[in-house]
This record gives sequence, structure tokens and C-alpha cells, in this order.
Amino acid sequence: MYNGKNVIGIVTEFNPFHEGHRYLVDSIRLRYGDCYVIAAMSGDFVQRGEPAIFDKYERCRDALRNGVDMVVQIPEIFSTSSAEDFAAGGVATLRSLGIVDTILFGSESGDMGALMKVAELELSSGSRNAKLNSAIRDNVVAGMSYAKARAEAIRLVLSGDDDRAFQHMLDNVCTGGESELPKEADRAEELAASGRLKPNDILGIEYIKAVKRQGDCFRIDCIRRNMEYESAHSIRDAIRSGDEDRGRDEYADVDMLSDMLSYRLLQLYYLDQMEPEQPTSFLEYLDVSREIADALKKQVHERMTFTERIKSIKSKNYTYTRISRALIHILLDIHKRDSLVLRGRFFGEGDMMPYVRVLGVRKRAKDMMGSVETTVVTSPARYKKQLESVRKRETIETTEELILSINASHAEIMFHQDMYAADIYNQIYRVASGNGENAGSGNEFTQKFIVMDC
Repeated sequence: MYNGKNVIGIVTEFNPFHEGHRYLVDSIRLRYGDCYVIAAMSGDFVQRGEPAIFDKYERCRDALRNGVDMVVQIPEIFSTSSAEDFAAGGVATLRSLGIVDTILFGSESGDMGALMKVAELELSSGSRNAKLNSAIRDNVVAGMSYAKARAEAIRLVLSGDDDRAFQHMLDNVCTGGESELPKEADRAEELAASGRLKPNDILGIEYIKAVKRQGDCFRIDCIRRNMEYESAHSIRDAIRSGDEDRGRDEYADVDMLSDMLSYRLLQLYYLDQMEPEQPTSFLEYLDVSREIADALKKQVHERMTFTERIKSIKSKNYTYTRISRALIHILLDIHKRDSLVLRGRFFGEGDMMPYVRVLGVRKRAKDMMGSVETTVVTSPARYKKQLESVRKRETIETTEELILSINASHAEIMFHQDMYAADIYNQIYRVASGNGENAGSGNEFTQKFIVMDC
């Protein structure tokens, strides 16, 4: 609670902000009355392994104009990761604020009881969990993608459940109609094969699991999505196709990163050539398997777009999104070892993130930042100096100084990755300046903190 009002947290991408998001925010206020809404939002790159179509500051402004009180950034190492880590990273970001009461998500089924059952099954350590894992393995061996194998295994294990509401949910979250699929043929195939639970229900299960693993840190609630609103997929497709009704010429697209990616792949390839007996440069990066690494080496001399590289590797074992995330992690220099360290530190009970980046706030909620329990970063330049001052200490004499040093080392990993990602993004994203010329979206160290009176 803050000022006697509920504080509701949502995890989102707002890629871009649309009417469905406004419906969610309005529905929160209808349910909870005069409350505060805080959004943990992806920064410059999103969970599908792509750049956000508009920069994070524009998406933040849109959210604030439409009822969100505060927007905080999910670190890039989590926002570009798997659904499980994306959800856990968003939950950890909100938990680190120390002022959020309830986490709420949009859901196709709107059936919290049913989603809770699935989450509890996956979290369990008894015979039902063993049966679930065995069924997943059997389905994968039979040729299913992991996502579909998981969905079918859940159905098998819970098929004897007497809860009619759960069975009703299973019957109603079968793979949806054509309107819910991306227009690109390969992505449509990917979603069609991804199982019976729809995307927001799958994320909802991951939010529930993350909350449980992080010490039951929030109350959990969901609101059923209004499927009449246009999806973010279709809005992005329309913008990229030049739809005149959208009125947008400036946006970021994954193929704008093609040349930078080609350079990075060549760099790693020749690093491996210097150590041919242990070629591991590619394997250091998050989501890059041995098979993906070998496939990338075979195509490294070819002039290909980002999308073409994904399609040449895509197979039954590796989805479009998994490969795209692997390539983004190579480009953004996101390592497996850093992910393991940060997940181990912040995805359990207790430890909060050493800082939370606040992108913007409405005036009515500005004072709330004074109640945040971790370090609030509104100026990257100022925070960079704070981290440098800790690093310059030559000796550590007390336990408090040791903890400060460890926290600073973890903070540096997230902070520098976020700054690097922002610099990469600003190379491809252009917005119209006042004189009609194109200008970059701005330097991260000079970008002003957003406060809106709305």
C-alpha cells in the first residue's frame, strides 16, 4: 500500500502500447478503485529477440498518458530471455521496489484457479512432477516442439482432475484462430505448433511460478483479455508494411541490425580459428547451443540479413524465437555465465536488485519514489559515477563493504549491458526532429527523466 491505496504491478512490453493495454489499465482501476499502477517494461529489446518497434521513452510516455503511474525497466538480460526468465525478471524488478502489493496479468482464459493448478504442478517435486517431466521427454522424442510437448504433458497429467473449471479452461485455450497469429508464415507455423495454451496464459503461469519462487512476494490476480482489440503483432505488421493509417515512418526492425550482427559473427568465428581445438566463442552466449553455433559458423561468410540467418537455422528443434534470442544475445554481448549469476542472486527469496531504473512517472506518483527500497536510477550518468567510486576502493575491511562490492559487481553487469543495448538500439532507431530531419533517439547518458502531469 502507498498513501492508503493499492499498488498494482504489471509486467509488459508495450510493443507498442495499444487499446488492449489501455483496457487492462482501465480494468485494474475498475476492480481496485483509486490505486497506483506500476509497469515493469522491456527496454530497447524484447522477449522475441528483436528490437522494440519504438524506443522505450516513447513507449513509457504512451503508458503514462494512458493511466500507468510509473514505468520501470526490466534489465535487458531478462527482457530478452525465455518466457520463464522474462517473467521472473519482471517479478524481481517489481519486488525490488518494495511497494507493490499485487501483480496482475492479462489472460486469454481469465481462469486464475486453472492457471494456478498448472503452475503448482510444474513447481511440485513429487510423483506428479516426475510424471510430467517424463511425459514431456516422451513427447519431444515423438517429434513435438518443447512448447507443444509441455502443453500435452500437462493435459495428460491433469486429465483425471475433477475440477470442471480447469477442464473448461483446457477446452477453451486450444490453439486460436487465424486472427491471433502473426502474418509471417514461419511465425504462424511456430505459434500453431506451440501447444494448447495461448501466449498470455503461458506467461501467466510463469508469473505465478516466479512469485512462488520469490517467497510469495505478491498477491496474484488476472483480468481476462478483450480479444476484440487489435494485437501488438498486427499493429507492428501494419507499421512495417507502410499502412497509411498508422502514420509512422520511424521504427526499429530486426533486419536493421544485419550488418552489426554479421560483423560480430565474423569476429567470433576468427577468435575460434585461433583456438581450433577448443572453439567455444559462440557457446559463451545465452541461448546458443552447439547446434546453433555450428550452423552459424557454416553461414558466417555469407551476406545475409538477420531474418535470413534465423530462417536458415530454424528447425523442429529450434523455433524462430529461440534462434532470434540467441543472435540478439551474441549482438548484445549477453553471456550464459552472467545470466546464471544474476538468476541465482535475484530469482529466489530475499535479495533485491541493487537498483531499479525508473524511466518515467506521473506527477501524482512522483513522491512514491522516495519509498522505493532499493536504489532508484533516474540518471544513468550519475549512477555510473556511483559504481565507479565503489570499484576504486582498494581495500575491503568490513562485511558491509564486501556486500556493497558484490552488489556493485552485479549492478555493473546489468547496467553496462543496458547501456550497451541502448547504444546499439540508437544506431538503428530514428525519430523526426523539429526541422523534419531524422535524429537519433538520444544518448542514454543525456536522456531526461520523464515526469508527466496527466
